[in-house]
Amino acid sequence: MSTITISDGMKTKLEDIARHLNISKEEVIETALSIFEDAFKEEKQKDTKFKIANKIMKKASEELRSSNTRLAQRAKIIEEAKIDVFEVISHRWGIEI
Repeated sequence: MSTITISDGMKTKLEDIARHLNISKEEVIETALSIFEDAFKEEKQKDTKFKIANKIMKKASEELRSSNTRLAQRAKIIEEAKIDVFEVISHRWGIEI
């Protein structure tokens, strides 16, 4: 077992939570750390899922562009646009790019 130093304000909050939940201060800290750890793991999984989805989308985009040169040219024009694509679309609604 070890001792940590916390501010008086943090100590008061910890004691209040423990009193309201009718549990020990140690249990409050364990619960808070568990919740934080679960949230951290969930965010890490979201990052991993996002990276996998991003790789799949890039691969699909490359395959589609290699098989359809007209689409590839349009996509290149949109990607290289200096102004916001949504601004262009809103001003040219109904006009083929």
